[in-house]
Amino acid sequence: MTKFIRMKKLTGWLIIVVCSLFLLIFAFALVLLIPGLISSNSTIQSPVSDIIRSLFGMGFAMFLFVLGLRYGIKNVRKPRKIETVEYPDVLLIHLSGEIGYKDYRNLILGLTFKKPVYLAISGILILNLLAIITNKQSYSNYFDPNYFLCIIFGIFFLSPLFTINRIKKIYKTNKIFHEKLDYTITNESIQIKGESVDSTQKWTHFFKIKETKSFFMLYQGTMVATLLDKKMFNVSDLEEFRRFLKSIHVVQE
Repeated sequence: MTKFIRMKKLTGWLIIVVCSLFLLIFAFALVLLIPGLISSNSTIQSPVSDIIRSLFGMGFAMFLFVLGLRYGIKNVRKPRKIETVEYPDVLLIHLSGEIGYKDYRNLILGLTFKKPVYLAISGILILNLLAIITNKQSYSNYFDPNYFLCIIFGIFFLSPLFTINRIKKIYKTNKIFHEKLDYTITNESIQIKGESVDSTQKWTHFFKIKETKSFFMLYQGTMVATLLDKKMFNVSDLEEFRRFLKSIHVVQE
């Protein structure tokens, strides 16, 4: 575990150094470029479309390096101390219901397309799209711009469709989504009972709890989480559960 933490910190510092270096280079380039653009005696004779595209590209590259810098800092800094609030009451909440496809689909789509890697890919595609639209003539010397535009639009439309299709398959093939589940939530644990599941998990078993618009996600691992549909709660139980969560010594988002 110590070796893993050291490796994580080393990787974080490497990312910080690389991203900081490139950010300084881009910042220095902008300092030199912008005065020349706004000056009446500017020696820059490039078309406005090329200048806008270049500035957009630099801005987007800086955005990516800022994301990388944040990721590196997150890896090297000490874990934030978890603050808890004492919960003196006896907790006993009974829930029952099924996890609906629409809510599950929206949850996975939101988690998937908010990842930095997808934001980066989308930005690169948009940058290339703008470059081709604003300078079709130049690109036509190398390939058919319309063909490339079709590929980019195809990626934008097909990627969500493929993701939705994958989510639908997971939902259809997982029996737990198609049966009524009974939940019993106490101070010590959460119990889930259904036709194909009967498990009791102590709160110490979870390392992170994330609240989204429709779910509480109780993470046992980085990619494994127990889902609690908020629609199953009544108003008072929902507020009581939120109050109880503040007493658990786990990371909460």
